[in-house]
Amino acid sequence: MPRPLLLLPRFSADGAWLPVLALSAMTLLVQGCTLMSLGVLLPGIAADFGGQAGGGATAFLLAMSLASLAVGSSMGKAGVRPVLLIGVLLSAAGFALAAIAQQRTALMAGMALSGFGAGASTIVPGIAVITRHHVARRGLALAVFLGAAVVAGAVVPPFVAAAMTFWTWRMAMLFCSAAIVLACPLLVLLVPGDRTDAGPMPVERTAPPAAIRTGNFLRIVLAMTLLQLAINGVLFAAVDSLMAEGLSQSTAVLAYSSANLLGLPALLMGGMLADRLGARRSLTATALLLAAGTMALLGVRMMDMAGVWLFVLLWGVASALPGQSGSMLLADAVEAEAFPRLLGLNTAIISLVGALAPLWTDQMRATGGGYGLPVSVYAALALAAAPLIASVRSSQAEAG
Repeated sequence: MPRPLLLLPRFSADGAWLPVLALSAMTLLVQGCTLMSLGVLLPGIAADFGGQAGGGATAFLLAMSLASLAVGSSMGKAGVRPVLLIGVLLSAAGFALAAIAQQRTALMAGMALSGFGAGASTIVPGIAVITRHHVARRGLALAVFLGAAVVAGAVVPPFVAAAMTFWTWRMAMLFCSAAIVLACPLLVLLVPGDRTDAGPMPVERTAPPAAIRTGNFLRIVLAMTLLQLAINGVLFAAVDSLMAEGLSQSTAVLAYSSANLLGLPALLMGGMLADRLGARRSLTATALLLAAGTMALLGVRMMDMAGVWLFVLLWGVASALPGQSGSMLLADAVEAEAFPRLLGLNTAIISLVGALAPLWTDQMRATGGGYGLPVSVYAALALAAAPLIASVRSSQAEAG
């Protein structure tokens, strides 16, 4: 009997999904209490630091990106659990340091420490572990894991805001630090602790020659960088762009929030389709869908609310998927023992370059006199990524 196209995950009694759930819970707590709550905390921090809080947020984001360079090779040398545990403790300690800081230098140091710890204990190590130990249903497992970051942004910040209302931003950060320390070390014990480079990946496939692997990696990095720029360019300008098309602030915020919330069901459906169709086809389709969703922003004035919800549907779905199918494609295209290191390098590159998108948006908006030029450029970047992805020489398993 043929396998149905869409299958619900089976949380079997053999514990195969426990590491996925543990990593997901860690990501929800660490990113929810730190990265996802920065927007809530920054106004309170700024009030105590002369209106200057952006430096702390920048230090956090840069350190989180740079952690990706070290975490892959560290897991290969020391094993997964020590890296995760150190990352968790650094993230909590950094937030606690920032909470008690009286000088801007100490604040930035604490935020940088916390950002490095968050990078070392969430996305890159989680993807590396799941890709290695959950091969049969990678797409769905990655959907559950990456979906935790989406849930974190919706669940944790309201609690942080409530703590700030009842106490202060400093107490809210200390509560976040305590939540991370109390919960995450126990979750680390549920994650496989062996080194990520210990032996081959448990999947039957023929490794391509070294030259092809190198070309694959460069094409994937370039394609993922183009997609990240396209996503970030719209992510930080969508509300203002929708308001420029005539929407009220409340309607623009509602559309933007709805697009982001679509990421969770999109990850689940996209993961199952990627398991079925393969990462290369899935990511190519995602790039095309992202280009269409980005261009939908230009149709808002002509189509009114129909254009708004077309953007919400297309962009909301497509913007959530590259991290999922892109990681799967990279795992299929490089040697197993090199995957964690190359995943970290890829993540660092696309994070650092993607951080330039808001600046470029401002420059293009000033040049073009509106959002028409930047939206068109970001749609073109997503479209250009599609042939790069399609040209990746996938493994025998992917081809089949």
